[in-house]
Amino acid sequence: MGKFQPVKKTTFLEAVASAIDHEKRVFEFYHRNGDTLPEGPIKDLFYQLAAEVDEHIKMIREIYENVSEGQALPNLKMMSAVGKFHQTSLNVLMRKLDRNTEQDAKGDELQAVSLATQEHEDAAEFYHKIAGKFEDPNIRFLFHRLANFQDENRMFLESYSAYSTQGTPYSQPAGYWEEDLV
Repeated sequence: MGKFQPVKKTTFLEAVASAIDHEKRVFEFYHRNGDTLPEGPIKDLFYQLAAEVDEHIKMIREIYENVSEGQALPNLKMMSAVGKFHQTSLNVLMRKLDRNTEQDAKGDELQAVSLATQEHEDAAEFYHKIAGKFEDPNIRFLFHRLANFQDENRMFLESYSAYSTQGTPYSQPAGYWEEDLV
């Protein structure tokens, strides 16, 4: 890893590019696995979460524009300044998050939800930890916001999973406390 610059030397634009790159991998994960799931609420959930990745990317762009005093995010594919961001220390570290997004649930709903939950849990933990490594307050802010998004998605997945496995209160037999009242 000697040819990489230290993570602390990451520029704000490189951090933005790495975050967007990761979000695109998450989109591909949701879409690829959604395609293999049976028709039903989990498949719909995966397509919904894939669509929400656009909101994450929009939020990243807005943070960039606010920090850069209204300048639009440049086309990252065309910029030589970030053309090599795939070789930055930050991006190398972020690629470790792909251990979940590169897996395929093979149409198994439980496995798909498990992988997605693990992805968001790992990403939130990563973003919380890495944010403290930077002196640049803008990078810290970006990663804290991303960590919060990841936490929200993880909680959403966990809630949905609990709801789908347990059903609504109306689908459950009466609780023992209700039987004591009769």
